[in-house]
Amino acid sequence: MFNLGIDNEIITNNPLAKITKLREDNYKIRFLTIKEEQKLFAVIERKYEVFDRYTKQKKIVQPYLFLKSIVITALHTGMRRGEILNLKWENIDFEYGFIELLNTKSGKARKIPLSDKLRNTLSNIQRISDYVFVNPQTFEPYVDLKKSFKKVLEKANIKNFRFHDLRHTVATRLVEKGVDLVVVQEILGHSKLTTTQRYAHPVPQRKSEAIEILNNYQ
Repeated sequence: MFNLGIDNEIITNNPLAKITKLREDNYKIRFLTIKEEQKLFAVIERKYEVFDRYTKQKKIVQPYLFLKSIVITALHTGMRRGEILNLKWENIDFEYGFIELLNTKSGKARKIPLSDKLRNTLSNIQRISDYVFVNPQTFEPYVDLKKSFKKVLEKANIKNFRFHDLRHTVATRLVEKGVDLVVVQEILGHSKLTTTQRYAHPVPQRKSEAIEILNNYQ
């Protein structure tokens, strides 16, 4: 409207020209479907026959198996990649069943309950370091998973997906099952509820159920 005023010589400048436009968040949240999860773990657990040039014999290897416990941790806690890779045994309380994170992105400590599956998964990891997820050859914690995780995604034919999207998956599944957004916020460690709302998006089935409530309302 102001530009039209300039064109008609009613005003000399646009008073809103220097105001920064609010960026609309059009990023589509990507989450893992159950079928994709099955494909992902199938590749992670897949066995390969390779030739050992030192022993001159064939052997069976599982090059991506180390990702299994890491991905399970991500899908059962919603933890960030850095939080997972920096996880230490002292942060896990098996007696009372929770993980306590102290150095978080938000700066606030948080406790995440252990699911039965995650408890069993972590209990079966050999403790060879203070860190939970350690390279058995170097005894050093894993620093980056990008290359290996990308390979697994390619082999599983899962497109447009990142490790961070496992976190989106957790938020989506919790909200889909009716978990209160404040609870989801506490689990994921968001400083603002609006961040949690961005991760959680309407599921078509839930929207249909909501409309059905209106249809049957008396």
